[in-house]
Amino acid sequence: MREDRRRRYDDGFRREALALIKAGAGRDTLARRLAMPRWTAEKWIILYRSGGEEAVMGGNGSRRYDWETKVAAARDHVENGMTKTEAMARHGIASIVDWQRCVRRFLRGQVPVR
Repeated sequence: MREDRRRRYDDGFRREALALIKAGAGRDTLARRLAMPRWTAEKWIILYRSGGEEAVMGGNGSRRYDWETKVAAARDHVENGMTKTEAMARHGIASIVDWQRCVRRFLRGQVPVR
């Protein structure tokens, strides 16, 4: 069993995860093989599907999404039936936290914050 690395995932660890994801590993397999939380494994799989390798490697740093992008992504998911991964990929959203916040505000009828 591997050491607990929740707080630090170096590039080598992320590349190992990417190789497993590309090979078709699911959340449970990825989490078990790399001794990482299942939520992190699921998040990385979603990031890979929506933003590719760079999203998992953390290459773009902090991003900001304009109001129109957030609304369009939320609308595609809620009203047009796109999956979360499809809407994130279509609108270039790599942050799951931004995505979740945007959809919650959209569902409540609130305007997303810039």
